[in-house]
Amino acid sequence: MTPRRIIFACESLVAGNGGIARVDRLMARVMEESVSGYQPEIHVFCDRDADQPPAGAGAPRRCYGGSRLRFSLGLWRAMLRPGAVLYDAAYYAKLHRWSPLGARRRFMVFLHGIEIWERARPGSVAACRRASLLAANSRFTRDRADRCHGGFARAGVCWLGTETSEPAPLPTMADGPPVVLVVGRMEAREGYKGHRELIEAWPAVLARHPEARLRIVGQGGQVPELVRFAAARKVAHRVDFAGFVPEEKLAECYRTATAFALPSRGEGFGLVYIEAMRHGLPVVASVHDAGGEVVEDERTGLLADLDRPGDLAGKICRLLANPAEARRLGLAGRERWRSHFTYEAFRGRFRGLLDEFTAGAGAGTKNA
Repeated sequence: MTPRRIIFACESLVAGNGGIARVDRLMARVMEESVSGYQPEIHVFCDRDADQPPAGAGAPRRCYGGSRLRFSLGLWRAMLRPGAVLYDAAYYAKLHRWSPLGARRRFMVFLHGIEIWERARPGSVAACRRASLLAANSRFTRDRADRCHGGFARAGVCWLGTETSEPAPLPTMADGPPVVLVVGRMEAREGYKGHRELIEAWPAVLARHPEARLRIVGQGGQVPELVRFAAARKVAHRVDFAGFVPEEKLAECYRTATAFALPSRGEGFGLVYIEAMRHGLPVVASVHDAGGEVVEDERTGLLADLDRPGDLAGKICRLLANPAEARRLGLAGRERWRSHFTYEAFRGRFRGLLDEFTAGAGAGTKNA
């Protein structure tokens, strides 16, 4: 069978560049596999040529170093040859309408969450309306976009996965103070991830577990504000701002934690949840976003209602006070990861959507 050519327009493939870059690597890997039947040509907006693997490794890659003009021209030039186009986010799909041959090329858009919800730009919404196929990382992302704008119910759902299918070593549960781990960017425009709520809850946690530590991994412009907030709440001595931790060293952070928490109000999926589950950690998420679709309340973790005073602190204290329950939830989470969120599980879902897309069929739901 002749390989099906796909022009893949994406943000970044570099480790450490955030969640979308990780999803981009997952999608690129599926298309690059020799048995996939696809012939991808990858156009990377943010990265430079020096960031990419040596020549001959994987599919052809063209990098534009953040130049919108060069990225646009590169995509339009690629469309001179037959092939379908996959955009890794709605804001890049806006470029399709300006291509001289855009009307002749089928295109698919992958939806992540906040970029297509209430504050989505009109151009992004319009691009999604014209897409041949839409894919969303969760039912929550799809349904919220549909409530906001209409027309998104047709999106296929493709849960994400980790970049490996190998389980990580279980937490050490070593003697010492309990550690609650949170991993995520801290930007004012993305202040929905729950860092402030965790710090706000920490006095109540310390009242019952005086040695407990909150370890915050990540960087961003909101860090100074959060440091001051921790000082104002008089918990700075029990809140560790670890800063950026390279992906190859993150495993140690998970291994030495007691629980993982990201009580977000705006996660479209939450890759960090499934990474914590791979490491066998119980997860505290929230009832306000896709966390409840990934984390099963009372089975693989606990969901906190951030609008109920004391609920977040209570959920954390429950895990710290009951090591056996925390371990049970963590082991159940690892089994859920093994069943639904490995790389192989993602590959099966994503390939199903790609096959429909390249064959010209309508979208279908591809989650487990």
